[in-house]
Amino acid sequence: MKQQNWFGLTAKMGTVLSGVFSIMATHMHLIFERKHLENSNCTDNLQSQFTNVVSHFIICWSFKIVLLLSLVTMAVSCFLLYSVYAQIYGGLMSYTIWIFTYESINLAVQIFTNEFSVALVRAMRWFGWVSRASLHSLCLYFVVTHAQIIYQSKKQGNIISYHRRISLGAGDAPRRKSKIITFIHHNN
Repeated sequence: MKQQNWFGLTAKMGTVLSGVFSIMATHMHLIFERKHLENSNCTDNLQSQFTNVVSHFIICWSFKIVLLLSLVTMAVSCFLLYSVYAQIYGGLMSYTIWIFTYESINLAVQIFTNEFSVALVRAMRWFGWVSRASLHSLCLYFVVTHAQIIYQSKKQGNIISYHRRISLGAGDAPRRKSKIITFIHHNN
């Protein structure tokens, strides 16, 4: 089966690059957010405004939420790399679901903490989120395509082994010669 190329990458290589990109982008995001979210005092920021419980929780715990999300994302990305190596279909699909969840929760944190940032920092945070979410969307195309390839190959592998078990019982089919031996005889 000939592998298709998109943007000069096969689905497997795009999936590997997706995992590496997720680890690097998450690490850079964590460094940037640490500087701007860790030092905020939520009790001072929220005294002048009426906020509901969910908003108050997200604003006060924003860095801890981002830290937890980042650590889980790095672990899921490492599992993605292992899943590509070991041909584990579920690992690729769990990465797909997690990235969607990760970007959604980061968007919520971004929206709730937006008003506490300086205008330049606000612009940089939005640019970072839009860039990361866009590249994750592009990378998910490779991950889903590679997951589909793994799923189809596993499905075909099960069908082939099932037919082999059935044909072993017949006994009248002659044994075929190896292609290597046939190739050697033709070249001599």
